[in-house]
Amino acid sequence: MTVGIQVRNLYDLSLANQSFLAEGWYWLNWGDDVQAVLERLKIEPSEIVEFSNEIEPGSYRVSEVLPENVQFRPDAPHSVYVKFSGRFYINDVAQRLAPFDQQHLDIALEVKPSGLSEGRNRIALIPAPVAQAPIAGEFTSVSGFNLVSTGWTRQKVRTYQPLSTQGGEGLPAVDYSRATAIFTYAPAPFTVFLKWMLPLFAVMGIVILAPSIDGDLGDVRLAIPSAALLTLVVMHDSYKTNFPPAPYLTYLDEIYTYCYIVCFTIFLLFLVGTNAHNRSSDNDRETITKTVNRLDLIVQVSAVSGFLIVASVGWFS
Repeated sequence: MTVGIQVRNLYDLSLANQSFLAEGWYWLNWGDDVQAVLERLKIEPSEIVEFSNEIEPGSYRVSEVLPENVQFRPDAPHSVYVKFSGRFYINDVAQRLAPFDQQHLDIALEVKPSGLSEGRNRIALIPAPVAQAPIAGEFTSVSGFNLVSTGWTRQKVRTYQPLSTQGGEGLPAVDYSRATAIFTYAPAPFTVFLKWMLPLFAVMGIVILAPSIDGDLGDVRLAIPSAALLTLVVMHDSYKTNFPPAPYLTYLDEIYTYCYIVCFTIFLLFLVGTNAHNRSSDNDRETITKTVNRLDLIVQVSAVSGFLIVASVGWFS
């Protein structure tokens, strides 16, 4: 059985909720041998497949069988053409290089009746070639992302269920055919830079330049890394709310972690320097100032070098 789909509108993408909305059309095309099985099992063409990753169907599902006939092969005169809309689940939100990861949005069509997945009645869903039947329609662009590719995958999904008519010991296994349309989106680099990286660079730039302030201004120096640390916490939390929880550190998590360490290190540096200035005598103050300035320069260079190392290792690892 040939299956095709065209998504006209893909919108309301929420990586945090692992879902998106889509609407368009799907169609099935089959020959007389499959039609005989459908008539014998009394299965309506609109009930052959279902969306296996659809969520909240009671709130979002709309399905309408259209009168158009679709025929991909000369030996397949039977077809069904269905207009649909629904909310779909994203099983795996890529976050290793977040927020730079490509995201794969799937719409999975799976054979629904168990009678069409058993024995000689088993039906296999064969995706129509994308070149012949494009799956991306007019409004599949997503704000902040670029659609880089579309394609199909096929799977055989094994389900154990007591309602199967197959025999055997224990719960019988039924192999359902599944065809999944995949939309691959890549984040727009300039959008990612403006939203996530530029604010981080601005805050850390101020922190790294802070040791250039004269060591005598201890109170001013101490206020900068502590204020920056609070700002980083708020920015990091804002970033995390845009993604589901991950059991590992993402790329941006690693960078934020390093920035926390830099802020705390510079705060300790300022604390030691301020105490040294306040406790030194007039004769020793010039020597202490030179020592503190030298340490400030070492920390500044080390912080920039460390950032480049962390950013590079995190990206390529």
